[in-house]
Amino acid sequence: MMPRGSRHYPILDVYRAIASFAVLLYHIAGSLQISGMASHAYVAVDFFFLLSGFVIDRAYGARLEDPSFKLEFLLLRFVRLWPMIVLGTLVGAVVSVGSLLRGHALDLSQMAVVLAFGLLLLPFGRMPLTTSIFPFDGPLWSLFYEVVANAAYCFAFRWLRIPVLSILVVLFAIGLVVASLEQGDLELGARTGEIAAGFLRVGFSFFAGVFMSRIGTASTVSGTTAITSVAVLIGVLFAPLPQHPVYDVACILVIFPLLIWGSAGTAVPPGWRQACSFVGELSYPLYAVHYPITRVFFYFQDTLALGRTALSFSIVLEVITCLGAAYVAAKFVDQPVRDRLGSWVERMRSPRVAPLTGRT
Repeated sequence: MMPRGSRHYPILDVYRAIASFAVLLYHIAGSLQISGMASHAYVAVDFFFLLSGFVIDRAYGARLEDPSFKLEFLLLRFVRLWPMIVLGTLVGAVVSVGSLLRGHALDLSQMAVVLAFGLLLLPFGRMPLTTSIFPFDGPLWSLFYEVVANAAYCFAFRWLRIPVLSILVVLFAIGLVVASLEQGDLELGARTGEIAAGFLRVGFSFFAGVFMSRIGTASTVSGTTAITSVAVLIGVLFAPLPQHPVYDVACILVIFPLLIWGSAGTAVPPGWRQACSFVGELSYPLYAVHYPITRVFFYFQDTLALGRTALSFSIVLEVITCLGAAYVAAKFVDQPVRDRLGSWVERMRSPRVAPLTGRT
């Protein structure tokens, strides 16, 4: 059983990268109405929530036993999340200004309000022709729920013992089953009128991750198990099957927790750890900035009515552009800003608190 307090799991970096890439392809396929390409990548969000609950409790759970650490925890989460939230929102705003210049019926004052809400990660911005709660950068919807879950975890930490976590996870699981049967799938939470469903999704997966952190995962496992787990995750997210509530529920309630439980302790060879770290660091910027870029590509793909070969080429170029943008964002925005803000938080620390090592 892996000891609580571990902070970095190379295999989870690989999982993040796969899930982020699947989301990218899902949005490209959705814009172009291509069926069968990353058909179930929308449940990658639930996988992110599960990873988050697990890793955050491993990294910070022991320190949150001290109530005085709460403010520092929230500041550290701000440092981790907000640079890409700001960048994704600003890039989305620029793309939307381009739509305005093309004659779309957009109002500058309305766009300013949407921009302000986006930068604050508040789901109240509204624009015509979209029901997204974050019109400039749609994927930010999941980060809103992530932040709420982080805050709830922080302030309710003293009560989050295994019996309470068990009850919470079961109640949220029941809610997810009901919501999936009513909707027909669990692609919920990103649009207006779906806030309650979004809280069900983050509530189950995030606190299931915390629960798994508390009970422990499997002992260190072999590389073969890791390869199998990676193959299962890819198969689940990319399976060319129609959306179905049973499929979604099975992934979120059973398959994803088993993946984390069974493979988080994978012993990655030293030579592979740097590669795992690299793709892991790229995953969050890719998730945060890809959506506005895909909007630009879709405009030209749709306007030019590209043939099959040209469209395929444009999709490859689109993916390369998004990956390149993620690399630039990670290297020149995310990491430098996080380092600077992290140094500021470091100076606020009490001398008795050891510097944070590792990554979440």
